[in-house]
Amino acid sequence: MDRETGEVVLLTGSSGFLGIHILRHLVEDNNTVEIRALDKVPVSKDKCAIIYEDKRDKIKRYLCDLTDVESCREAFRNVDVVLHCAALVSYDYPPNVDELQKNNVDATENVVQLCREEGVPRLVYCSSTEVILQSCFRGGIVAVSIYKSDLKLIPPDDESRLIFGEYAASKLRAERIILKANDTPLTRGNGLLHTTALRPTLLYGEGDPHLLPRILQLARNRGDNSLPRLSYIPGKQQITYVGNAAWAFIRAKETLRKKPEAIAGLPVSVTDDTLVEDLISFCERVTSSSNTSCVRLTGWPIPLPLSYFGGFLLQLAADCGIISTLQMPPCSLISYLGSIILFNRARASIHMDYWPKFTHEQTLDIASKYYSQQLKNII
Repeated sequence: MDRETGEVVLLTGSSGFLGIHILRHLVEDNNTVEIRALDKVPVSKDKCAIIYEDKRDKIKRYLCDLTDVESCREAFRNVDVVLHCAALVSYDYPPNVDELQKNNVDATENVVQLCREEGVPRLVYCSSTEVILQSCFRGGIVAVSIYKSDLKLIPPDDESRLIFGEYAASKLRAERIILKANDTPLTRGNGLLHTTALRPTLLYGEGDPHLLPRILQLARNRGDNSLPRLSYIPGKQQITYVGNAAWAFIRAKETLRKKPEAIAGLPVSVTDDTLVEDLISFCERVTSSSNTSCVRLTGWPIPLPLSYFGGFLLQLAADCGIISTLQMPPCSLISYLGSIILFNRARASIHMDYWPKFTHEQTLDIASKYYSQQLKNII
């Protein structure tokens, strides 16, 4: 291992939706001589299959839990940069507050502790734009954010205003831990810890286990692959192809190495050139290539307040134990679909030299193949 010409990168959550795509970029990165992939569960053979056979010698796997500091210490030793993507991504309602705190907040505190104690100088954290998605006013339903710069995207002091509830709140607490740790001294070796937090939008692409597959499941459950329109004037949601978001992590680690003052201690919004539209229309578009499993929109829109009230009743039933845990809070989904959410990636473009590695045409083709197949596979 030639540390003079390359660096050792530790990627936490390497088997996750985003982590797998970051791993793809890392094995092609000439500046990386060793990749340490940390996960709390074994990685399936299917997920390993994305790594080229002649590049697997760059990867060293660690099976340990970030909630246990000492079990992870060896993975952090002699590392140049940590990409921290491990998290519990759970939109369940009612939420498991303790598990979200343990896996997203406490684990992040442990990552910072290990970086400082083992002398790791750079730390890139995977946050989310959900940490700033808040209702326009107290008691409101939807969010509006139209190409605001990162400087003006201020998370709420009151976490209850976050549209995606406890999951978003746990990510926000973790992000604050990361950014507060910037410029703190390393206890092993000389120097300071430089940190940044990337905020990708909602991600889509191959391997997606989260929001979009659940919307497709809803369409299939209706029996005719239809999805209702939830507002007379639908919102607009900017989403990002996962491969482009993964590329931003490569650019962030390089920026912290070459010119840390550009992004250290700062959040950075990550988007790409995906066409901005409402999420339901996106589902219709990416499944349109399938003649038998195309999602279609119903003709008559349901007013947003009425949709939200129906979601509120479902959540109330879950709170009372009348129905089982919901995979997604209906009120959160309806609020998101009614929101206008557009982001400005100027900080990423100017200070990280980030650009979408995959074009809109490429990502649409990838998404169409993946989600059409996903819809066919839903029973």
